[in-house]
Amino acid sequence: MIHAREGSNGSSSAAFAGRALALAIVVTIAFYAVAGLTEATLIRVLQPSELELDWISDAVLSSALGIAVYLWLHLRATRLALTEHERTELVIQSQLSMAEAMQRRLLPPVPLPVDGFEWAALLTPAGRIGGDFFDIIDPAPGIRLTIIADISGKGISAAMALTLLRFTFRHVARDTQSPADLTSRMSSALYGEWHGEPYVTCLIARIDLVGRTLTYTNAGHPPGILVRKQDHLELAEGGPPLGLLPGATYTEERLDLVGGDVCTLVTDGVTEAFDDPSRPWQTAIVDAVRKGRSARAISHAVMSDAGEGHGPRGVDDWTDDRTVVVIALNESGRPSSQRRTS
Repeated sequence: MIHAREGSNGSSSAAFAGRALALAIVVTIAFYAVAGLTEATLIRVLQPSELELDWISDAVLSSALGIAVYLWLHLRATRLALTEHERTELVIQSQLSMAEAMQRRLLPPVPLPVDGFEWAALLTPAGRIGGDFFDIIDPAPGIRLTIIADISGKGISAAMALTLLRFTFRHVARDTQSPADLTSRMSSALYGEWHGEPYVTCLIARIDLVGRTLTYTNAGHPPGILVRKQDHLELAEGGPPLGLLPGATYTEERLDLVGGDVCTLVTDGVTEAFDDPSRPWQTAIVDAVRKGRSARAISHAVMSDAGEGHGPRGVDDWTDDRTVVVIALNESGRPSSQRRTS
């Protein structure tokens, strides 16, 4: 990225030099014409003597030279200012490139299918650096934890905050795989660092690959959608956003999973894109889920439909980070009766 920017600056400098040369030629011709016309007009009006004529010629020439020098100095100052601006822009772009690369490295590879489960994830930032995040880890044999999160704020500060969020999630998950306990500990740790600003909305899901169960906690995040045949469930049980309040506690909910279940987790950049009173965002996501035959196809369908949305009504030029995480259990998954416990 830095090398590409330097090449762009070189082209910009060359273009500027060419424009400056062309401007100098035009200004020279213009001054010659104006000076000649001015001198001719003064001679016609004043009808000067030979001595006065020399004085008029010198005055016109001196004025033209003074104006030319002024314009040259102004052009030089402008060029210096432009060069400094280019240097500042290069530094900013370099910092953004590093933050962007750092944020990309925070995202995990999507795991391969295992025990009938399949994962997919897509993240599209609104700008070069966003506030969305997801992570997928295996803290214990047969257990997989998934988090989808949205941190308040954007830019370099969001990238730095996400680094702490990822570290906290992975560190606390070594001691507990209970989503409620994990979320409570994370919230306390983040509040101790940030004191409520920024804060994080998230949904943490624990998948038991052998027992075919999903246990989750929702911390102020848009509900996940579990699609099952012709029905769907919203994953809304939980508590406040992480790091917003001291001593926050959370509840969790467990669901038995059956073959064909698809759990879709999204950030508010997706839900707000579907701002249509006649068609709630939950319906839009369910419809998108039914379009796909695999977790990957479903994630692309949800993201594509969200990309075509216009965002909240009354908000011009709306844009936001969009993230989709899909967990699917294929049709051959061991059947079990649905059970919901809090």
